[in-house]
Amino acid sequence: MKTQITAHTGAEGRPDNSLEFVSYALACGADALEVDVRRLPGGALAIGHDGVGEEAPRLAEVLRMTAARPGIRINCDLKEPGLEAAVCRLAEEAGLGGRLILSGTVNAAVSVPGAEVYLNMEEYVPDLYLKYREIPNFELEAAETIAAVCRQSGIATVNIYQGLVTRRLAETLARAGVGLSVWTVNDGWELSWFLGLGVRNITTRRPVLALELREGGKP
Repeated sequence: MKTQITAHTGAEGRPDNSLEFVSYALACGADALEVDVRRLPGGALAIGHDGVGEEAPRLAEVLRMTAARPGIRINCDLKEPGLEAAVCRLAEEAGLGGRLILSGTVNAAVSVPGAEVYLNMEEYVPDLYLKYREIPNFELEAAETIAAVCRQSGIATVNIYQGLVTRRLAETLARAGVGLSVWTVNDGWELSWFLGLGVRNITTRRPVLALELREGGKP
């Protein structure tokens, strides 16, 4: 299978979590797009990273826009807990038909009908970034910890910051039957390395370059 290329919110200089970005991502050739999801005080879901106000685009509209473009998937990066059921319900109402991905603060024990989960490693490996710096070979311990969570919950993909990925980590996860989704990869040589590694998904602010490299272009 080809590595999936996901347009990170704000890709190619568009405003983060904006309808302008969504329109661009749906037209640029990427396999998927990523948006950040939060709940407004009144209960509606909107897209925004650190916070959302009433002016923020509503997730329901973003899902309808995506549903209108057959074949394109959407990764909803949940920025607060407890949003899984509401996002899945909106996706079903929009007619996304199994094209929903959930990442971020996803609870591995929660049922997510119609969605695929990319389980964020830092949610399940305590003090992940500090231990990477302090403990030799911690990547192998981290890989085994997250793989055990994936086995227990039936999740097939781990989502991880690209700077933490080594070949040993990828190979350890692969032996456990777990694929890798990496974020946010923007440098041409790094994109090429991850494509060569055969990761399941790359989230990037440079989807056009990533697509060119996937087809054999040079960084």
